[in-house]
Amino acid sequence: MLHLKTRHFLTGEELSRAELLELLELAETLRSERRAGKTRQELAGKNVSLVFEKPSLRTRMSFTVALQEIGAQAIELVSSVRKKETPEDTAMVIAQYSHGIMLRTFDHENLDRMAKDCPIPVINGLSDSHHPCQVLADLQTLKQSFGKLEGLKLAYIGDGNNMLNSILLLMPFVGVDVVYACPKGFEPNAFIVKKAKARAAEGGGSITAITDPKDAVKGVDAIYTDVWASMGQEDEEMERELQFKGYQVNESLFSAARSDTIVMHCMPMVRGKEISEAMADHPNSVIYRQAENRMHAQKALLLGLLARPQT
Repeated sequence: MLHLKTRHFLTGEELSRAELLELLELAETLRSERRAGKTRQELAGKNVSLVFEKPSLRTRMSFTVALQEIGAQAIELVSSVRKKETPEDTAMVIAQYSHGIMLRTFDHENLDRMAKDCPIPVINGLSDSHHPCQVLADLQTLKQSFGKLEGLKLAYIGDGNNMLNSILLLMPFVGVDVVYACPKGFEPNAFIVKKAKARAAEGGGSITAITDPKDAVKGVDAIYTDVWASMGQEDEEMERELQFKGYQVNESLFSAARSDTIVMHCMPMVRGKEISEAMADHPNSVIYRQAENRMHAQKALLLGLLARPQT
């Protein structure tokens, strides 16, 4: 059984390379078990509070079902973090009743503050700067598609946002080469890139920035994109559409890649904006499989964090 050394999962950097790979193996085992109709009870008698500052479909569904299928209960809460109660107090109160906290938040600082002295695991369901649970699912999807991770090449096209941050921090750490193409002014955070490159050197992957999206996708195994305007950036949407012209994942862009290149998106996707209808529904699209794998990967994460005595 997987027993993660970390108490919290905030950026994914808490996991060693060996732990990350073991988690992915467990996630795939759990996927096979679910298809065979098997559930587990390792977390029977436990519950996890799912705290939502940002609305959600995949995060809510995947965590709720994952918890049910390993014997635990999900308690869904509307966040009080942005009200008078501090993140620290919120976490300590929840810790009196629950065995873990999943927070989906606008501000990553809320996660750090909740985790600081919290005696139970705090999990990042998404923040403005990181989305590590999604990358666990993405890595599982890549492994399913190609039978390996080391030596794969992925091109990310679009906004240098929380999704790209987590891709850079986690994928090269297990041997995936990542190329990214972002419009000028929308590149990923320089500090994140520097840290990710150091981790890439340790893990065997690489990170390369390329200006032209068509150059970025040449010879890659996977093309990945995300929304141009994230939740909370609605007032920037029209300006971003102008800036991101030429960064759509469409048939023209795909023609520069290999015919067997897979197409990835963390969802929700805006069809006709960052991805064309044809590419969203392309035979090479694994987008819905990524969504499914959120459940399996998070199930493995929950077992790794909670199926052990709490200290």
